[in-house]
Amino acid sequence: MHTLNIRVTHHKADVSTLELISFPEVEKALKEIIAIDSIKECIIIQTCNRVEIFAACEEVNNAYHDSLDYMMSRVVNKIKAKHEGEDLAQIIIENSKRIHDVVEVDSHSSALHHLLRLTSGLESMIVGEDQILGQVKDAFDLACRVGTIGPFFKNIFTKAINVGKKVRTETEINKGAVSIGSAAVELAEKVLGELKDKKILIVGAGEMATLIAKSLKEREITSIFVANRTYERGVELAQELGGEVIKFDELPKHLAEIDLIISATSAPHVIITKELIEKNAINKKLMIIDVAIPRDVSEDVKELSNVTLFNIDSLREIAEENKKKRMLEAIKVEEIIEKELSDLVRKIYTTSVEDIIKNIYQNAENVRKAELERAIRMLGSKASQREREIIDDLTKVVVSKTLFPIVKNIRRVVEDGDREKVKILRELFLKGA
Repeated sequence: MHTLNIRVTHHKADVSTLELISFPEVEKALKEIIAIDSIKECIIIQTCNRVEIFAACEEVNNAYHDSLDYMMSRVVNKIKAKHEGEDLAQIIIENSKRIHDVVEVDSHSSALHHLLRLTSGLESMIVGEDQILGQVKDAFDLACRVGTIGPFFKNIFTKAINVGKKVRTETEINKGAVSIGSAAVELAEKVLGELKDKKILIVGAGEMATLIAKSLKEREITSIFVANRTYERGVELAQELGGEVIKFDELPKHLAEIDLIISATSAPHVIITKELIEKNAINKKLMIIDVAIPRDVSEDVKELSNVTLFNIDSLREIAEENKKKRMLEAIKVEEIIEKELSDLVRKIYTTSVEDIIKNIYQNAENVRKAELERAIRMLGSKASQREREIIDDLTKVVVSKTLFPIVKNIRRVVEDGDREKVKILRELFLKGA
């Protein structure tokens, strides 16, 4: 079994591309991907700045083409729904090229290396942030519940999550680390200056909104409002902040008094439109930061002269500053990753031949038992119980000593990382088994 990773992330893609490639229903996508013949196990990791598929497969090339075809078919369906009546052929060609330009692919140990960097926080827009570790764990738990992973990925992802914890314990990669949420607040301070006298609205009450709220609370901002579709969760977050909750359907009448909106919902569609702002806050200077994927705020809102609109792409400058601060710790993390990667590769490829070894021993044991029974029948009553036990023990020793050097050499092939020989061994010993 091999590991394939196909991803679109903030490293190459802008927010509109991430939006186009994202899965509105991850559980449904998992079920559709696992139904593809070339894919044996799969996990989807989707955040505000990445969409990644990890697939376990026997043939990497087949799994790659099948996965990419699946992703692109979904993109085409999204384009058709959004651009009904337009020149679809040209739009599809343009968007397909855009996605192909930003898709990154790794397989085998390179995919595993990427995964360890991911859980360690080195692949994050905000290097060293802790949120990604929880997101990978959530993705792993979801795949377990849906039933799209087996022993192969359970070993790999358990190891990756543990490596993520280890680097945060043994290095200072996350010391003072900020999340996307706190980076959004930092961006607001750069544009608006002191936030203490500003009226701030958080739209959403999930994980990202909570991180934003935490960052605002650290700055002792007193005038904070929370609007969330689930009113009770909005109440909880507002109470944590010492702020005020707004019922979602009453949001329009409060917009005129707001200075800053930070939106971070998981809604599958736009919730803040140009029309909404025009009708309710046209005479008010307003800054909006949209950190949701798909985006919460309609892109044409930026056409309004009184509104300054930012999204995930706007946080790249802050992300670069953060990366520079953590370069020394990142080197220490890379050293840990290299060691852990070697251990992981050795472990999973050893696991990949254990079924071969089990099959060899089982076949030998079947032959041994059959020949032992035949010999006992030939001896008939002449052989005592003690003599039968001696013959049984003797044949076990002969089989064990005969197979030991063979099994030792099979395991050595794995430790040497010779995948071609592993493939040959599987064909020789498991074909038709």
